[in-house]
Amino acid sequence: MKQLLLKPFIKGSMVLLPLLVTVWLVWSVLTSLNDLGVRALQLLHPDLVLFPGMGVVVMLVTLLAVGLAFQLNPINWVYQYVEDAFLRLPLVKTLYGAVKDFAAMFDGDKPKAQQVVLVEMPGIGQLVGFVTADHVPEQVSESAHADNLLPVYLPMSYMVGGYTLFLPKDRLTYVDWSVEDAMRFAVTAGISQSQARHRHHDDHQPHSSQPSGRAEQPQKEEPQTGNV
Repeated sequence: MKQLLLKPFIKGSMVLLPLLVTVWLVWSVLTSLNDLGVRALQLLHPDLVLFPGMGVVVMLVTLLAVGLAFQLNPINWVYQYVEDAFLRLPLVKTLYGAVKDFAAMFDGDKPKAQQVVLVEMPGIGQLVGFVTADHVPEQVSESAHADNLLPVYLPMSYMVGGYTLFLPKDRLTYVDWSVEDAMRFAVTAGISQSQARHRHHDDHQPHSSQPSGRAEQPQKEEPQTGNV
């Protein structure tokens, strides 16, 4: 009886938990955006009548406007100047730089240097890694007496950590795999990718109208006989 109830309970948890967590995260982000937008509107016009969701609309329009503005060179120059001054603060430099670099890994227009690779580990197998730059710091190359090193980040499953290695280029096998999909595969230990692959395979599996697998044999016409 215990096993009979445990299996449906686990199945139900696997179905509902990702859905609930996703809805909660999306709702939290939208609520935060709405609160920021509402506060900004109240500062500009305290007596403004607001309708539900107006803060989200304001923030989305603001983000779109910022993205369009940063396509202009003068805005980029001002941003670079402010960012350089901002990064002179010790603690801010560490936190801001780490978050910005991590977010840049998922950018669709990322530099070519940020690619997915397989790293051969003797006696173990191959690990999924991410080339994060096209060169290593000068101090590293001078200390290692090598000029063919690349920084490779090796994430651990379930986001418990990771390692950054400086590896020679001949140890890397480049893979035609998007950074986002590879990172999702690595941090979930391949569970999400395997399920998606099975669903994709099942959807494209040809369906036969004859389950027996044998071609339908044409029926022979029986000669008609009649009384003369």
